Amino acid sequence: METQEEVRKAHNEALFRDANESVRAVQEDLGMPDGLMPFLCECNDPQCRTIVRLTTVEYEEIRAEPTRFFLAPGHPSAGKVVAEHSNYTVADKTGIGAEVAVETDPRKE
Repeated sequence: METQEEVRKAHNEALFRDANESVRAVQEDLGMPDGLMPFLCECNDPQCRTIVRLTTVEYEEIRAEPTRFFLAPGHPSAGKVVAEHSNYTVADKTGIGAEVAVETDPRKE
């Protein structure tokens, strides 16, 4: 049962990651200047709609690892916290969650 819950949470986080990839593409298409840009929190709460503001550099650093997700401070993740900043936290998925994250990575070739 725990594995099914981990998979569900990982898919929720991947869904938010996909939405943020679309947001990032629009920002790029519009030639928006670098600065703090709005993204959706990628926590595993499917009802979360919290906005996390990141620079393009911060966003791309997180996206460089398919198992990494960003969250609003204090929001839940089934991953291991690897970095905490004043406006966001970075979590790295492990186990079955990491497998789901890699399989669903929109940037995989």
